[in-house]
Amino acid sequence: MGPNAAAGHANVLPFRSSLDMLMKNRDLECGSEDGRSAADFWTEALRTLISSLAFVTLLPAGLAAQAAAPTAMALPQAAVYGGGFQSPLQFAGESAPVNQFSLSMGTSFFYDDNVLAIGSHGVGDEACSFDSNLDITRQTERMTASFNYTPFFVVYRTFDQFDRLNHAGNLNLGYRVASRVTLGLYDSASYQTGNYAPLTQQLLPSGPPSPTALNQAIIPYTTRTLSNVAGLDLTFVKSQRTSFTLSAGYSQSGFGQQIAGQALYNSKGLGGGLTFQYRVTEHTSFGILLLHQDGTYQGGQAFGNRLRMQAESAILSVGSRLYPTVSVSVFGGPQYLHMIGQVSPGASLKGNFQASGGGSITKQVRNTAFNLSLQRSVSNGAGLYASAINTTATLGVLRRLVGRWQASLQAGAARTDTSLFQLANQKTDALNAGVSINRPVLRGSVFHVSYFTWHQTSSGNLPNSFNLGRNQVAAGIDYQFKALPLGR
Repeated sequence: MGPNAAAGHANVLPFRSSLDMLMKNRDLECGSEDGRSAADFWTEALRTLISSLAFVTLLPAGLAAQAAAPTAMALPQAAVYGGGFQSPLQFAGESAPVNQFSLSMGTSFFYDDNVLAIGSHGVGDEACSFDSNLDITRQTERMTASFNYTPFFVVYRTFDQFDRLNHAGNLNLGYRVASRVTLGLYDSASYQTGNYAPLTQQLLPSGPPSPTALNQAIIPYTTRTLSNVAGLDLTFVKSQRTSFTLSAGYSQSGFGQQIAGQALYNSKGLGGGLTFQYRVTEHTSFGILLLHQDGTYQGGQAFGNRLRMQAESAILSVGSRLYPTVSVSVFGGPQYLHMIGQVSPGASLKGNFQASGGGSITKQVRNTAFNLSLQRSVSNGAGLYASAINTTATLGVLRRLVGRWQASLQAGAARTDTSLFQLANQKTDALNAGVSINRPVLRGSVFHVSYFTWHQTSSGNLPNSFNLGRNQVAAGIDYQFKALPLGR
């Protein structure tokens, strides 16, 4: 794909069993909500299911496309900020397998000390998770395609109302329309109850999230969350140094049964942008991103039941590979904010301009991979708020240990505050950290143990204060079946 073509993520819900499970749980989730809000939530969930099934249906046709000319699809440049692609952190020399179909299955046993996710001291319970992972990758001279789908079912010993089928997955398609034109399509979605980072073994990112990503740092008070981010990019490579990318995207977050506090804000967002990228030297690139975002928030109370916010951003960025193993990026620029609709009394918009910016440093060697990213921008408020000022810092480390053991460490700190609105000084601070250790034990099987913790506090004069303390300890084993080649 092009230098800023989104490779992103996509969660697809392709199996009939998931739809059956959703319908069986519908009455339970709607019982504690207003009927109209519950109906809207399930309508959006089914829309996501239908669009995802359409992607899966079209995927085999895309995989059948054959190469025509041996021209590189992407202009080799250092990464700059603005694309939808977040490449995973990995060791130097590693590369993801291509042209194969793989399937793995596993089980995990874990203890959760705050199943209800209410307050700093909750009720604990033991649980078991059964998961599977489907991966399809295909690459030709004209096309790249990757599809990943991870359903997992959680069974609690006591709190059987949380026994649910959960979903997480990614879809990315890239096609070289002409020698200098590349079309990219991506979709990322999830539909799950609670946080299960130790179970799904999420890949660590190697940089900050894209400017259109949903807020993943703050945890809302809900038992069921639907999120979806999709986009389309068209990249024109003018020369070996210059490229332009037109992009359009859609994002959605919805919340099912809410277990505490004020009603959460369901959100929908549309966006479009233009990215110019210029390779200054062999290892350094310069970029300009012009981005329009239009977000609608509905269902909450603190800022009115319905609020629409538009943001215009101009972001300059520089990405450089300082050494063969070290990459850095720096970005920043103004955001102009415009509100449409009536805000609740005492929460009018204050100031139309906000500063955004951040940076990232990544080091990848044979036995260690490291990334530190910082970011500040006005974006989604994770359901607790409408648009808010989000400041985040994330750390990810991969390390090969003695023998065949491997460890990963991730940590994050975030602050979401509403000082954007006059007289609304609510803020939520979050800290999270986790460590996971794994080792191959038998042919195709991997043993893993992990510990994750989340802590969150809110303060201010708004009624949606939410504090959280939660810990999970897990141990399990995964087995990968022999991969099937998909041709050259």
